[in-house]
Amino acid sequence: MNSDTPKATQRPIAAFFVLLSCVFCAFPQSAKPEHARLSLISERTALAPGSSEWIGLRFDLEPGWHIYWTNPGDSGEPPKVTWNLPSGIQAGDLEFPAPQRIKDHSLIDYGYQDNVVLLARLTVPRSSTFNKAEIAADVRYLVCREVCVPAKEHVSVSLPIAASAKNSPDDSKIQDARARLPQPLPAGLHLSGKVAGDFLVITVGPAKQPNFSSIKDFLPADTPVVDNTAAPIVEPGKDSIQIKLKKSEQLDHPISQLHGLLITNDKAYNVTIPFSSRATSSRKPSVRSSS
Repeated sequence: MNSDTPKATQRPIAAFFVLLSCVFCAFPQSAKPEHARLSLISERTALAPGSSEWIGLRFDLEPGWHIYWTNPGDSGEPPKVTWNLPSGIQAGDLEFPAPQRIKDHSLIDYGYQDNVVLLARLTVPRSSTFNKAEIAADVRYLVCREVCVPAKEHVSVSLPIAASAKNSPDDSKIQDARARLPQPLPAGLHLSGKVAGDFLVITVGPAKQPNFSSIKDFLPADTPVVDNTAAPIVEPGKDSIQIKLKKSEQLDHPISQLHGLLITNDKAYNVTIPFSSRATSSRKPSVRSSS
């Protein structure tokens, strides 16, 4: 990729995207966003001293274009943000709502289409004496649809510092994004994993858990462990549910645990699954799990 002029990049093979890790360090200063409109939105109309408030980075994407989750899947890079904040105000890590699978030719990406709000917590010190806070962010991201276009944009919002505030006009967008954030696994559910041939098998139990709806998907946070193009096989049982994930051909080391999102009909859950040290027969005996 030419580092002087940002051009759309063809995506014929997944291997090409190993190079994308260098994309963000090669952005020219003149790069302009395409196919996406960014804005910074707030939960409240003002920031109160000693408070912690949500701020949202909203992407409005042209039809068919997408951006990426923290694990982009077979290609891509997630957005990266550099905050520019008044002295004393701090921003937490960028938090990503549960993504969707996006099929792009023979690839599977994990990301977002149409629109999405990425969230961060702003913490305001009690000793803050500002009358107004300029909250700004420099955002670098990759937006794709058959081709990938690197972009950067500066967004900002000006908020008063006040003891009280109302919900902002964008509060509903913030709350919708919060509802899509992955949650901790409900109490009483237990997960375990093992290697079985060419599959990673996750057992979830007990099978019938109040307020825990049917499992639809599992999205790995670790790479390269799972073959993203192979949909998980979910097999409900009397006492437990099994999820079979096809191993990635690039998996060349034992795993002791697997991080990811367990997706149900209405929620996503952050999970860390311990893997057994034993493995059943495999055509690749060198690839075993270990505790």
